[in-house]
Amino acid sequence: MRGKKGKTKKEAKKPAGTAAAEKLIKRKHLIGEKMLEQKVTGAPVVIPVDKERTPTGIPGLDEFVEGGFETKSVVIIAGGPGTGKSLMGLQFLYNGAVKEGENGMYITFEEQKEVAYRHAKKFGWDFEALEHEKRFIFLEYPPHEVERFISEGGVIEDMINEYNVKRIVIDSMTSFLMIYDNDYRRRQAFLKVMETLRKWGCTTVLISEGSITENGEVHTPFDIEHLSDGLLALRTARRGDISEIVLEIVKLRGTAHERSPLLVRFTEKGISILPLHPILARA
Repeated sequence: MRGKKGKTKKEAKKPAGTAAAEKLIKRKHLIGEKMLEQKVTGAPVVIPVDKERTPTGIPGLDEFVEGGFETKSVVIIAGGPGTGKSLMGLQFLYNGAVKEGENGMYITFEEQKEVAYRHAKKFGWDFEALEHEKRFIFLEYPPHEVERFISEGGVIEDMINEYNVKRIVIDSMTSFLMIYDNDYRRRQAFLKVMETLRKWGCTTVLISEGSITENGEVHTPFDIEHLSDGLLALRTARRGDISEIVLEIVKLRGTAHERSPLLVRFTEKGISILPLHPILARA
């Protein structure tokens, strides 16, 4: 039997809002590429968090890489000059400290602290404040002191433990390896760095120069990409008068990631990642 507005008596007796609350809602959440389906019961919907993932802090990127990089992995960001490699590294560290509570360390063989901090403030990133709060460490090694970086591994490890560092960016591996005069020494030095990074147990981003061939293959100087857990490549795509920076996720071990090129946008808050228009994808 139906009452007013066509409702049955059983439906009419339900408290207001209950029928709507029982509707099945679907929320897309990138965990193992599965669609999570949950019922609203009046309490907040809780979506499981993959504790083995480290969010990148770069808007738009995490949804294409299962929520972030694998925790404790070593990922290379490679590309030509001006493509945003160092900016992505700094954004990874700053948003990691501010939004995820994960302290960071920036090791550079190129950038001066004052210059890096000044450029970062243009995006609202106050690394000086984080450093004062002991949430961030900036280490400078001039090119002629590369060997000192390797020899001070134990000292750096002590700092990592003292400051509870979870994220590291090294900028750049190209400058680091250029100091060695032959491929054998470069490979041995890089293997030593990788061994040390594994020991430190942080999620690490290595900045490197790199190029992409016509058939889509990415090459970094001295072929270091083969020894990393992941490789993200930045390149310029041009078609007519349109020129854009494109990100390609070449590999991420243990991660179901996007295979198509992605669009890089430079904003007042840093870099954001968007799906790429098919025309530019073919450029």
